[in-house]
Amino acid sequence: MNDAVIVLPGMMGSELVEVSTGRTLWGPTDASWYAGAWTTGGALDTLAVTDAERSGRVGRIRATRLLHTPAWAPLLCGFEPYTELVLALRRAAADPAAVHEFPYDWRLPVDYNAGLLAIAAYEHLRRWRRHPLGGRDARLVLVAHSTGGLVARYFTEVLGDAAELRALVTLGTPFLGAAKALHVLGGAPADPGSRSASRPSAAQLPEARLRRFAATAPGLYDLLPSYRCLDEGSAVRRPTAADVAAVGGDERLAEDALARRERLLGTGSWDTLWPVVGVEQPTVQSLVIRDGVVRPRFVTCASDGDGGIVRADRRGDDTVCRRVAAPAALKPFAVVQTHGALARSREAIGYVCAVLRQEDPAPERAGDVVPLTLDVADSVAAGRTLDIVLDGVADPTAIGVRVVDVATGVALPRALPVARDGRVTIRQILPVEGLFRVLARTGEQAPVSRLVLATDPSAAFDPTDPE
Repeated sequence: MNDAVIVLPGMMGSELVEVSTGRTLWGPTDASWYAGAWTTGGALDTLAVTDAERSGRVGRIRATRLLHTPAWAPLLCGFEPYTELVLALRRAAADPAAVHEFPYDWRLPVDYNAGLLAIAAYEHLRRWRRHPLGGRDARLVLVAHSTGGLVARYFTEVLGDAAELRALVTLGTPFLGAAKALHVLGGAPADPGSRSASRPSAAQLPEARLRRFAATAPGLYDLLPSYRCLDEGSAVRRPTAADVAAVGGDERLAEDALARRERLLGTGSWDTLWPVVGVEQPTVQSLVIRDGVVRPRFVTCASDGDGGIVRADRRGDDTVCRRVAAPAALKPFAVVQTHGALARSREAIGYVCAVLRQEDPAPERAGDVVPLTLDVADSVAAGRTLDIVLDGVADPTAIGVRVVDVATGVALPRALPVARDGRVTIRQILPVEGLFRVLARTGEQAPVSRLVLATDPSAAFDPTDPE
C-alpha cells in the first residue's frame, strides 16, 4: 500500500495548450466549445502535427493536465474526465501525495511519450520514497486508460524500465490496435441505414475534419490494428502500411507505428499486467476496403479450423475489441461499459483500487450482471430526436435511462421506452446545442454511459468540405 501511483490518460485525454499564446486547444472547461469546433471548421487546425514536430522539434503545444471536463470528437465519441479515478486512488493510497497525474501530448508517438514518462516516473518515485509514508521498498503502480497503456508498456518493457514496476493496470488498452483507427483515417461517412444507431449519417458529423487532423498525428497511427481484421471474403489478414496509404493515410507514419507495435509486443513479460476491458457495446471489429474506402464491420473474423472464416459479433467497449484489450494468456476483468467512460465506471475504479491495496482484485460478482448494450448516435441536431436503443433487457420497465445536460447537470424529462423486436428504444429530444450524457442502467450495476453532441441545426456544414 505504500507504492507510488501514476495515472495515464488515453487518446485525447490530456488538456493541450498552445505555449506561445496560452490558448487551450483541447479540453476547455466549456463543453459547448465542441459543437462549434467540429461544425465551423478551423478551430482544431492548430492541433495538426507539423513537419517540424514530426522531425522532433516539439514544444509548440504542451499537455497541462488530465481532462477535468468531458470532451468529444466525431467517430471517437466522448471522453469522460479522470477526476473520480484520481480521487479514489488518492483515498486508497498511503497518502494522496503517492498519486501523480501524467498528462501527455497524445498527438505524438508512443515512444516519445514513453521517454517523458520515464523521467516523470523516476522523479515521482524518488520523491515518494523520501516521504514519511513511502520508503525504499516503494515501487510503481501505473494506471493507464486506452493509449496510456501503450505508453506505459513501452516505458517498462521496450525502454527496459520494468524493474521498479509492481503493477500495470490498463483500462481498455488496445494492445493489438483498434480497427476503428483505420476507419477514422480512411472511412466513408456511415450509411444512414446502418444496422447500428451508433454509426451516424453523413449529414450528422463533420468526420472529414477529424480525418484531416488524424492523418497528421503519429499518436493516432499508434492505434492502427495489427491483428487479422481486414476481411477479404475468403481470407482475413492484417492491415499494412500500404493499405493505410491506399485509403489516404500517411504510409511513413503507418510504417513507423507498426514497427513500434512490433517492438512493444516482442519484448518483456505480462506478469505485472492487470487488464480491464469494456464489453457488450457495438464495436468495429473488422474492416472491408472497397474502392479506396474503409467500411466498418461489427463482427470478429476467425478461422474455423477447416480453412473457412467464422464471423461473430464479440462486442467490446465501442472502440476496442475485447480480444485485443488483453493478451490471450490473461483473463481480464470485464465491465459493461463504453470506452470513454471506462475509467469513470464504479466497477473499474474498484478493481484498480483493489490492485493498489494488494487485495483480490477480481472477486466473484454477486448476483446477475446484465449484458446491457447502449446504442446511440454520436450526435444529433438540437431540437431533433435522438434514438436510444438498448439490447440485453427484454422488460422495458427494468431499465432506467437518464439524459443529462453536461453544462448544467440538469436531467431532461424522461421519454417512454418502447419494446420492439427484442430491443428497447427511447426517443429523446435534445433541446439545445451542447454535450449530453446518456445513462442507461438495470439492476445494481453502474449505468452504461455515452456522451452525445447536440449541434446547432442552423449550422449548415458539409462534412466533405475541407474548409
